Amino acid sequence: MKNILVAIDSCETTSIESALIKKTIELADALSSKVWLLHVVPPSRHPPFNVDSKIARRETAAEFRHEHEFLQYLAKCLDKRNIATKALLVEGSIIKTIVKESERLNADLIMLGCHKHGRLYGALLDNTDEGMLSKCRRPLMFVPESE
Repeated sequence: MKNILVAIDSCETTSIESALIKKTIELADALSSKVWLLHVVPPSRHPPFNVDSKIARRETAAEFRHEHEFLQYLAKCLDKRNIATKALLVEGSIIKTIVKESERLNADLIMLGCHKHGRLYGALLDNTDEGMLSKCRRPLMFVPESE
């Protein structure tokens, strides 16, 4: 297994101590794999009519910069553990972008954190876990996040 793609859903809740990253370190170390940390941000939307577009662009840019810096930090933490790691921040539809990047990078495994939600949540909102299962042809590993 040469390439592991790790989909980071939230920079606020992910850390070097999160279950997803711990499992990534364990697998990558055992299999001498390269790790690709991927965080997908939804496409930019037009700001509400009462918000200045320059301010909205500046805030969006600051948020992207913060997320990029976090991914770079996480990649360096894995690099310090002798795990070759690259960080990617990509704008697009979450499921389509993960699938597209996994193909482009020839990922042998895609790792995702999974959260427990009720049936109502899954019925009302787009469920990335189920979407990945139906759209992706590559092996998937869902890592339960601790509560």
